[in-house]
Amino acid sequence: MQSNPRPNRTSVVLIGYGDIAQRLANRLADHDLVAIARHQIERPEGHLGKWATCPIDLDDETAIPLEATPENATWVYLAPPPREGQADSRLASWLAGATQPPAGLVYISTTGVYGDHGGDWVDEATPPAPAHDRGRRRLDAETRCQQYARDLHIPTCTLRVTGIYACDRLPVEKVRQGTPVPAGREAPWSNRIHAEDLADILRLLVDRIETGQPVTGTFNVSDNHPTPVNVTYRQIAAHFDLPQPPEAPLATILEQASPMAREFLSESRRVDASAIQRGLGWQPRYPTLAAALADCPRD
Repeated sequence: MQSNPRPNRTSVVLIGYGDIAQRLANRLADHDLVAIARHQIERPEGHLGKWATCPIDLDDETAIPLEATPENATWVYLAPPPREGQADSRLASWLAGATQPPAGLVYISTTGVYGDHGGDWVDEATPPAPAHDRGRRRLDAETRCQQYARDLHIPTCTLRVTGIYACDRLPVEKVRQGTPVPAGREAPWSNRIHAEDLADILRLLVDRIETGQPVTGTFNVSDNHPTPVNVTYRQIAAHFDLPQPPEAPLATILEQASPMAREFLSESRRVDASAIQRGLGWQPRYPTLAAALADCPRD
């Protein structure tokens, strides 16, 4: 999809400068960017606009520095919540310390806010029902962003993102180590989005804010091709010429899993993300895991 001209191009503040923020920055080479992270971030190669990096610890409740929130900027908030509690104190600190409200706000959440649905489909009309504090923290952050945007009359878009993957973000080591997967119909459904597709969506949302046609509301983000987790692992094993993963009863795997893995494996849902495709006229580069694996080197 061709981007519209940007007569009101904004600065873009990337809060939580990790892999996805870096991919987005590479798509915004002509923009003025502010990178927020715990440490200094080097200017991306080939970046032509102004570049600023603000080392900020969002767990520190001191004021956010003035240069972190330039006037008329678009915010893309990617920082994760803290590891404990039911509220996102990091987001609360950012919103309280910001010196200038944004022109638009994009918040990256997770489909974990829906909780377990026994493999049924969920869409944006499905009421959130997080079963774990991880999902509750995300729902708290969504609520804070939406209230902040309402109070200041700012367009905001919340993206409930499924599992993010790329060639270097696959569980290849787990497959190589022979990590067992749930057997047969006990395997929960997994949903995913390629990192490049998520970055494309974010670029389109920034464009829409700048042209005065912001996409607002809450949207699921997925490739719309969920698969059971055991099938996903089998596909990865086959692509990398590794032994097929052994299967075991789900109860056995849950007993041995880490707390985070236990949370993921105890929830099963299929995510309908067709609304974001309609809203942006977007189609994924990688509509299936198989399509993405074809681009992944085997060694």
